[in-house]
Amino acid sequence: MTAPISPASKSAFELIEVEKRRDRLIRRVSIIAWSVTFAIVLLYALLTFAAFIEVFRGILDGNLPWMTAMGTATPLIQVLLLLSVLVAALSTIGVFLRFRSASLAEIQLRLAALEDILASRPDIPNEQKS
Repeated sequence: MTAPISPASKSAFELIEVEKRRDRLIRRVSIIAWSVTFAIVLLYALLTFAAFIEVFRGILDGNLPWMTAMGTATPLIQVLLLLSVLVAALSTIGVFLRFRSASLAEIQLRLAALEDILASRPDIPNEQKS
């Protein structure tokens, strides 16, 4: 037999469900955005690689210096560096926000459970309170 759910507990569970739906939406948007980002970076890498191959052919023929090849690859390296810093920063922020959100939801549930316990107890006489 389960105890009836109080309005406070019901409200807390409804808030948690709303947060879960919001989390799922944000997760979907995030997955789509990161997929598009990585697809664009992959396309950029392929274009840079094609340019590098052309420059490399010129180097092998003796028409271009080696630093030209490095100059061709440098923009891709910079893009990958910035992308990795962005991913690291955003994932760190996301982890901190999830921990905070989970902690607040847990506190809210515990308070609702405590309220249920206190509401279901009969009043304690004044002599026993001290």
